[in-house]
Amino acid sequence: MKNRIINILILTDSLFNVNDEQKKLITDIAENAVVTVVPNKSATGEMIAEAEIIFGLPKPADLKNAKNLRWLQLVSAGADKYIDKNLYANRDIILTNSSGVYGIPIAEHVFAMILAFNRNLQEYTLLKKEKRWHVINEVREFYGSTVGVIGLGDIGREVAKRAKALGAKVIALKKNPSGKPDYVDQLYLTEEIDEVLKQSDYVILTLPATNKTRGIISEERLRIMKPNAFLVNIGRGELICQEALVKALKNNWIAGAGLDVTTPEPLPEDNPLWELPNVMITQHSSGISKENDARRLNIFLDNLKRYLNNEKLKNEVDFSEGY
Repeated sequence: MKNRIINILILTDSLFNVNDEQKKLITDIAENAVVTVVPNKSATGEMIAEAEIIFGLPKPADLKNAKNLRWLQLVSAGADKYIDKNLYANRDIILTNSSGVYGIPIAEHVFAMILAFNRNLQEYTLLKKEKRWHVINEVREFYGSTVGVIGLGDIGREVAKRAKALGAKVIALKKNPSGKPDYVDQLYLTEEIDEVLKQSDYVILTLPATNKTRGIISEERLRIMKPNAFLVNIGRGELICQEALVKALKNNWIAGAGLDVTTPEPLPEDNPLWELPNVMITQHSSGISKENDARRLNIFLDNLKRYLNNEKLKNEVDFSEGY
């Protein structure tokens, strides 16, 4: 496979780019490759049709034209828009994601939200705008709290490590039983989610959106959480029943929420979440970091070597599971 011509199409955007030096790293591995780097919005039907490998986030509607596509390497960790095999001209496609890229920036974003909430930084920002000096006495300490991590993948592990380092008890939910890492105090299985929610002062959602996870935080589950609980969602908006969340926040069933993802996105201006004082909203931006391009490229380069050697690729997405 190494000696034949391979068309590689790299689709860039405002958050993902490959420069000439990085492009050379690709051609050093696949010497006969024809590598095209183009902004996603400028990709032509011909480029899509000729590509054997696509690295980026193609428009799902364009994939029907990708008659030569054998491997799609996503630059996102989430693959929910690409798991319908009916999207593809070639049903035997290999789909891989960029799991492992975003754990560090997203974990830091999670704790930025938690600590800002605990120390009333949103309120102090408003006071500064008004040039008003007023001490807010009601604060929360993170040390000694219980953190529930719902989903112990790359992002969940990075969150759990930091929570443990900051003095919290860490409990985590995982689909499959496995060895408990030393930074997790107790490990629960998926069906035991209610027990995690009941114990946690902070609940961190890191799950992908699948048929099994959509609506996993229902009104019933919001009601069993602690009244002092702070819910952070950096997975997908569909994980939470959003109407129930608004009700929970208005009626103080939980103390607050930090949302990096919502349903839909962008969140409409008339959505009540914008007006609630106990909610932080960021615009699906928790994973942004200038270090991401290098991490994504390393995954692609490793997988390219595996592809050329007919080896199993890393981060292969299971179409039936959705991740």
